[in-house]
This record gives sequence, structure tokens and C-alpha cells, in this order.
Amino acid sequence: MNIYDLLGVSGFIFLSICWIPETIATIKRGYISVKLSFLILYFLGSFFLLLQAIGINNIPLILLNIFTSTSSAINLYFGLNPRKNVV
Repeated sequence: MNIYDLLGVSGFIFLSICWIPETIATIKRGYISVKLSFLILYFLGSFFLLLQAIGINNIPLILLNIFTSTSSAINLYFGLNPRKNVV
């Protein structure tokens, strides 16, 4: 593992720390607290970056973009389908 891989893993950890609490809160609430347009753009950006990372076979970027695409997709789901019986 070289310095660039370590930087990539560090970025993955920091971005994960940002998304985990937001995604858990969204699941508990049943609706999003951020703008839907932000989630759509974030999902598309991380998905296309995932495709690029797969194309260049960059493992830290693949892991990061799998995680961020999944997290933003969960939030996007609740943005498009909020729970009706929110307490």
C-alpha cells in the first residue's frame, strides 16, 4: 500500500463518518432532512465515479463509491417515498 492508497482509505473513512449518522437518522425518521436535488446529484456523481473507479481498478475509490452510492440511494429512496405514519 502506497501513500496514495492511504490517502484514499483516509478519505473513505472520513466520508463514511459523514454519511452513517445521516443515513441512520433518515431510516429512523422515514423522511429526508436534506434537499432532494442534492441527493439526486450526489447519487449520480458517486455512481459515475464508481464506474470510473472500476474501470481503473482503484480499490479505495471502488469501496468509497460503493458506500456513498448506497448511502445516498437509501436517502434518495426515503426522499422519493417518505413514510406516511411518521411519529
